[in-house]
Order: sequence, then C-alpha cells, then structure tokens
Amino acid sequence: MTIADALGHAPEELSLPLREMITGFWVGLEMYDPQRLPLRKIAAIAKTPAECFAGLHAQGLDVAQFEVIQLHAAF
Repeated sequence: MTIADALGHAPEELSLPLREMITGFWVGLEMYDPQRLPLRKIAAIAKTPAECFAGLHAQGLDVAQFEVIQLHAAF
C-alpha cells in the first residue's frame, strides 16, 4: 500500500490503514458547487499546500476549482 493508492477515492472511502498513512498530508478535492455535484475524490496529495496545488496544476486541472485540506486522523 502506498500514498498514491488514495488518489481517486473520497477521504471517507479510505481504509483505516491508508487513512492513517496519509494523516497530516494535504489533499486536493474539487470544491462544492450547487450547480453540479463534484465527485470529492482526492486528486492530489502532498506534504504542503503549495506542493498539492502544484500537483493539481501538473495534471492540467484548474486549481481554482479545488480546495486543499489537511487530513486529520479518522478518530
């Protein structure tokens, strides 16, 4: 299991061991918009917010459509 295994999954879908592995990391999630329901899947994971935004940008994603949050422990 690697940190990259969390990409493409919603934070609440992660297994406990994977969630513990990425606790403290920053993740990029598509922002909520009432006109459409974003998938809320993890699109980027990094140690800092700047690295997370850079990862989103490197994928060709519009960083204005994403929020970056720090994942806390599940319990």
